Amino acid sequence: MEANVEIAGKSFTLQSDDAYLEAVGPVFEPEMVALFRCFAQGTVLDIGANIGCTALALSSMADVVHAFEPSPSTFRLLRTNTSVAPNIVLHNYGLGAEKGAFELTFAPNNRSGGYVSNQLRASEGHTVESIAIDELDNVAGLLNLDAIDFIKIDVEGFEGSVIKGGTRTLKKFRPVVALELNHWCLNAFQRITVPDFLDSLRATFPILYAVHDDTYQDLHDSDESYIVMHRHIVMMKYPTLVGAFHPNQMARFHEHFRHEAVA
Repeated sequence: MEANVEIAGKSFTLQSDDAYLEAVGPVFEPEMVALFRCFAQGTVLDIGANIGCTALALSSMADVVHAFEPSPSTFRLLRTNTSVAPNIVLHNYGLGAEKGAFELTFAPNNRSGGYVSNQLRASEGHTVESIAIDELDNVAGLLNLDAIDFIKIDVEGFEGSVIKGGTRTLKKFRPVVALELNHWCLNAFQRITVPDFLDSLRATFPILYAVHDDTYQDLHDSDESYIVMHRHIVMMKYPTLVGAFHPNQMARFHEHFRHEAVA
């Protein structure tokens, strides 16, 4: 399938072989793009790049985007779709808590839902691919990165493993990190509860927000954290988390997103 999609104000012709482009529609996730604009600059990492929509969005804001996609077949689409953006550097492996060989599973009509299937076997009919995983701490050194300003992570419940494998890098560069919150993926694919996941992130990030549309809650506040967990698990709200290390990093965010009062 081929479709014209507007991404961060620019038109791109994208290719895919599943239903993802139909779900995206003519304009790619304007709320997500608005969030990216608050943070993306300098050197950016797109971890879980899929077919390239987020990498293309980030490429219009940053100097360089390192895009990581472990699926061999999805990577071919990513390479085709991002060929128009010379500041995107592609890497055909994933990031996690340890280096090694893993399996990635996805439904044939949903590449964007591919997950590291080391703890769960999906029902019959799913596609399973062998993939390579490395640690962010290793990769940052191999790539000779002297700065990381922003990281986007969307890896279907594997986010905690990515963070664990990048502990030293996060402490060194102190980037803003935007990552997915998906209780189905956390529980079913990685056997991690939402409270445990949020606890681990609070231990890493002095600032941690949950974002829904143009509102946010402070996950270091126990009342707001409870509301986020309830609304996410019951209603799938607050699908995006933002972690940061210094209030100055959030200045532009606060200009465009409002704090939702506890109710």
